[in-house]
Amino acid sequence: MGIDAESKECLENIMKLTWAKQHKIAGVRTVLIVLSESFLPFDTDSLRQKVLNSYPDATVFFYSTRGKPLGVHPPEKIDLLIDFTGPHQYQPFLLPRMFRKMARVAVGRKTGWLRNKFYDTVLDENAEPNLSPDPQIRELETQKKLLGLAGVLNNHSGIALPDRGTITPRELPPLQRSPSLL
Repeated sequence: MGIDAESKECLENIMKLTWAKQHKIAGVRTVLIVLSESFLPFDTDSLRQKVLNSYPDATVFFYSTRGKPLGVHPPEKIDLLIDFTGPHQYQPFLLPRMFRKMARVAVGRKTGWLRNKFYDTVLDENAEPNLSPDPQIRELETQKKLLGLAGVLNNHSGIALPDRGTITPRELPPLQRSPSLL
């Protein structure tokens, strides 16, 4: 007897959360996130929220792939670096080295032979067997795995299920104006 889609999704989420908890880094107060140029499945506010859920005392800073700070400049030393820069994205040659000098722990994607030397944990997305051929879905899955390697819990409320309602309204009732707006 098989399990239903909701139970399977719930079990997969539990496995991902326990995997991310195993990779959690102690004593993180500052986090620097380098955004990807190709696709941003998470905006800066949602990334900040995800990081703050995992590291409540942290302050989150953002950089572009080209090495420009987005918003407030980060301090000279940071605790955790999450670099979403992917393969075939332009990044100044020595920028990973600068990030390595700033960060206590650096997590990033494999984009060349230098990244393995500078970062503590490198995600090789080409070695993953079940990645989608669609570039946007592939980027989303890769960024979720990278967040998990950084110890950031990436939980969501659940999967979107089909509407089980039997009556679907064909048109909405007319809106009534309130007397205070007249």
